[in-house]
This record gives sequence, structure tokens and C-alpha cells, in this order.
Amino acid sequence: MSAIASASWDEWVAKSAALLRGNRIEVDGWRYTAPATSPTAHAAYVHQFLWDSCFHALTWRWFDPAMARDELRALVAAQVQDGPDTGMIPHMTSRRGGSEQLWGCPDHSLITQPPLIAVTAMLLHADVPDVPLLAELYPALCAFHAWFERRRDPDGDGLVCLIHPWESGWDASPRWDRAMGLPGDMTYEQGRLARVALAAHVVESGCDAGALLRAGSYCVEAVDYNAIRAADLEALGEMAAALDRPQEATAWAGRAAQVREMFQRKMVRDGAPYDLDGVDEQPVVQESAAQAVALFGGCLTEAQAAHLVAQLRQPRHWSRFPVPTSPTDSPAFVPDRYWRGNVWLSVNWLIYMGLRRYGYAALASELAERSLALVAQGGFWEYYHPLTGQGLGSPSYSWSAIVLDMLGRERGLVPPRQA
Repeated sequence: MSAIASASWDEWVAKSAALLRGNRIEVDGWRYTAPATSPTAHAAYVHQFLWDSCFHALTWRWFDPAMARDELRALVAAQVQDGPDTGMIPHMTSRRGGSEQLWGCPDHSLITQPPLIAVTAMLLHADVPDVPLLAELYPALCAFHAWFERRRDPDGDGLVCLIHPWESGWDASPRWDRAMGLPGDMTYEQGRLARVALAAHVVESGCDAGALLRAGSYCVEAVDYNAIRAADLEALGEMAAALDRPQEATAWAGRAAQVREMFQRKMVRDGAPYDLDGVDEQPVVQESAAQAVALFGGCLTEAQAAHLVAQLRQPRHWSRFPVPTSPTDSPAFVPDRYWRGNVWLSVNWLIYMGLRRYGYAALASELAERSLALVAQGGFWEYYHPLTGQGLGSPSYSWSAIVLDMLGRERGLVPPRQA
């Protein structure tokens, strides 16, 4: 019997709830979920992270919708209110302090993460209509996307750039080695030190993407990042419509369309999407699971989607436990090293939703099946070995509970209105 068919919904809800409640933080009147609070977790994991919190909210809604809403409120409360980066929502908010040494700011970082908040809010709203929550979040999300256009699109083409690998969420991916000037055979510590040094350079530059681009610093237009932004702009348009702002709804939908148009024009080569590096926008010709996230943003034609799904089905991508962030035959595949070919359930969820968007329901169900089996075998870990299923990184890791959302969707269930 399959993992989906045999899974006890009540047991999975109980396990997920215990995990998230164990990692919940309440400070200064805000409630959020830390990635991990176990003694073996990275010290920074007690802070609130942008895209982590979106995955947490999507899980919370299955058993505590009020906490799901509070997770998003805490995120937007950290939005920068003055200076050139007004509107930016930090990738990390440290309400207990701890950011001063790296960022020169005690309570948050100076970079961001994949903009998934509007998507999350609209998924919550679709389950349990909550116009007041949308009205509360909408101004902040408008300012966030305006910030992207003002500060992260130096060539004005609608595609935004990363100025540090941490902004991608894929911190140590081999996708960034060339842009970072790093050899593929470096040690983890060499890569970590390079990322810390780049953070200092970013701070010194005033986080000015245009200046960093012209100086030849790390500056990458990433496939998955721009696809997620297209989906978030689309969701922001839906939010405007729900708030009876038809002209703004049309404008946001137009911006989403612009991202998709430029994605097609610049990022798709030989039928597949690739990251773009530097001022000359050279394609980073390296296969990764990020390419499949293009489905999530609706950034591919039907023919391109079919080509990408055929690639995804190959054993080097569709391993025993899919989807490894780097294919198993890649020289960069080191599955027990951070972001060098592991399985991350947050990435699986994005691919799962993208497959459903393009009508590949059977393959999406198989991905949900294998993701659930992965957690059933080893528990909630930060990431996993794609061949053995071994849990790696930090244990009791919050966002891996996103498998509950996949299970709920596969069962055709509806989240409760109240906890």
C-alpha cells in the first residue's frame, strides 16, 4: 500500500503540530516558527526566516489557522521603513538580537529571500476567506515588490537579481560557484568563509545591486527566484481583486506577465531555463532542481514544460527519493553536503505545485508519495540523502512538515476554519 493511502491523517497532523509547536517562538508580542530549536541546530535557526515562515504558515493552516496568520504578520512587521531599502522584508529577523556582527544591524539582515508571502496569503484566503488579513498585508507586499523593482532590477528588464547566495535560500548550491569564483572541489568551510566575506562586501556597498553588478560582484538572475516572484505578483493581483482594487489587480497581473515574458526571452535556452550571471547575463549551464521550479511560476510554455518534465523523470533527477538539488551524475553531486545534491522538502513542494499547475497530476502525486515516505522513514530533518533517505543537517526541522500540505491536497481535504 502506498504511503499516501496508508497514512493516518490524524497521526500526521499530530506529528506536524508537535514539531511546529516545539519550534514556536513568542517575543515582543509576535509569534513565529523558528526553523529549528534543537541543541544541535545552527544558532541562527532560532530567528525568523522569510521563505521558511511561508512554508510554516502553509502547514499551520491545517491545524491552527490563527497561527498561520500570525506567522505572516510577524514577517511583514520586520519590513524596512526608511532609507534606500524601504519596503524590503529581510531574509532573517532576529528579534532577540544577533545580527549586529554580520549586518551592522541588531535585529535583521540587509538582504531578502524568495518572495512567497502573497502566494501564501492567498492560499490561506482560498481555504478560509479572510479579507481583513489581506487588507493588513497588502500595503506591505506592494511596497516589497516595488522595492524589488527599484533595488534589484538594475537593467530594468523585470528580472530581479540576487546579490548574495543566501537570498536564494540555496545557500551553498554549486549553481553559485562560478559567480562566487569558487572551485568545485572546495571544502564546506572554504565556501562558508567566502559567503561571510561576500556579506561584508554587500554591506560595504550599501546593498546596491547596480554597483555590485558593475563591480563584477556576485549578481545572479536566478530561474527559481524569478519564477517564485512571478507567482507572487500573480497572487498580489488576486489579492488586489479580492480587496476590490481592479486597476491595481490588472497592474500586478501585468507585472507578472512581464516577468514571464522576459523569462522566456532571456532565461530559456534550447527549451530549458537557466540562471543568468553578471552584467552580460551569461547562462549558468548547470542542471538543477531549480529549473523545475519554473513550473511553479507559470514561466514555461506547454512544450517547454513537457521537455522539462521529461528531464525530471530521468533517474538522475528522479532518484529513489526525489528531487535532488543537483542530478546524481553531476560532478557537483555530494549528497551529504549542504545544498550539493540533497532533497529539500520545501523545493519538493514548489515542484509539486508546479506539476499540478501544468496538469502533471500523476507525477505530482508520486512526488508527494515519495516525500511522505522520506519523512515516514527518518522524521523531520533539514534535508535528506536522495539515494538512502538518511536525514541530514538539523533534526526537528520545521519546514519539512510541508509534506502535510501535500498529503492534504492528495486527500482532497480542506483546512479547518479554526484550530
